Amino acid sequence: MQKTTLFKTAVILHFVVSLYTVIGAFPALMRGPEAPGPTQGIPQVVIVLASFLGIVGIISAYGAWYGRKWGIWLSIVVRALDGILALPGVLAAPTTALRVSAVLGIVIAVFVIVGLLFGTPPATT
Repeated sequence: MQKTTLFKTAVILHFVVSLYTVIGAFPALMRGPEAPGPTQGIPQVVIVLASFLGIVGIISAYGAWYGRKWGIWLSIVVRALDGILALPGVLAAPTTALRVSAVLGIVIAVFVIVGLLFGTPPATT
């Protein structure tokens, strides 16, 4: 499969965000939702789901990079769910930094989805 620059950028961004999510959520899982830190006030279920999506995102980025259809579609699903999880944070996040992070998460999710859908050249037979 021939990859466009848009597709490569979307997959790399998806991988980096997924890796960052896993690395960033691990301390929050160990401390709990009310411990001081950047995730203070975020419901524990959101942190657990984000961690799970981060791990699945790393796996799906691998598949997408090698042009596997399951990897591309799993990456789209992961970013869509990640964007949906970030929606409540736009209005209800406890700090401005978390609100900005939620908006940025939605923007990244949309970019990755568009990049994966439209950055893949049509298959030739």
